[in-house]
Amino acid sequence: MKTNRILFETILVIAVTLFGMWFVPGAKTLFALIPIAYLLIERRLRKRTWNDLGFTVRTFGADLRANWLLFALTGFLIQPLTALWAKTYFPEYLAHVQARLPFESGIGWGVLLPLLAVSLLGEEMTYRTLLQGRLTPFIGIPAAVGVGSVLFGLAHFAPGAGIIVAVDIGLIIVDSILYGVMLARRNNLWVVWLAHLLGDIFGLLVLISV
Repeated sequence: MKTNRILFETILVIAVTLFGMWFVPGAKTLFALIPIAYLLIERRLRKRTWNDLGFTVRTFGADLRANWLLFALTGFLIQPLTALWAKTYFPEYLAHVQARLPFESGIGWGVLLPLLAVSLLGEEMTYRTLLQGRLTPFIGIPAAVGVGSVLFGLAHFAPGAGIIVAVDIGLIIVDSILYGVMLARRNNLWVVWLAHLLGDIFGLLVLISV
């Protein structure tokens, strides 16, 4: 009975979050905070440890080494190489991604990096700890990684030409699958978060320079 309730809570929280982000874009940040608030409150009520949520520090080095290949791919290679590929072969997609960058609004790196670090931690808590973690006992690891990754990709939807949007979301889903596999292997959210953060930073550096 308790496990069914946890599943219901997970589906409800994710549904409210995603529909709010899609249909009330002006309050996107507010809706993105709902899963984080739920996880923190639920942790106290059900007496979960921080390790249960993936916040494991003691084994960080070992978990990083165990995921070194995926960490290198997501943290240093995929996003920069994708940007360089797009510059040469798909400039329309590159322009679509660049339009989402915050630099046009005057945000500098000194503000962007802390905001990016915090927002990515929230994303990983939502799609890895909550969605993937809570779905795994019910549908298994591969399906949980897949569902979490598809919803992660759809959460980053930006309007545009169909093929461009499809490529954009598809590549985000691929990244998300790799993050999900990393978490499934060692349950260390810090490793996944760091890979995500480094990937976005190096991707941004390439995007603003091409």
